[in-house]
Amino acid sequence: MRRKHQVTLPASIVRQAGIEPEDMLTVTFTNGAIVVKPKTKASEPQDDVMSYAGIGQGVWGTGSAEVLANIRKLRDA
Repeated sequence: MRRKHQVTLPASIVRQAGIEPEDMLTVTFTNGAIVVKPKTKASEPQDDVMSYAGIGQGVWGTGSAEVLANIRKLRDA
């Protein structure tokens, strides 16, 4: 284990599990064992709501006052 708690998985296990770069993994501690499971493939579309987090950041403005001003402009138009 590295200083930042990083681990390297053996290439043979990565191949068997079908894990590719940028794939998401879940890590749990169950019955005294650390369990790593593939969560989603990087190439597959995300269907949970958190995959959209931040997608509209800055669209309406950078602060609450600017956001409210832009919404009022649209309402009044």
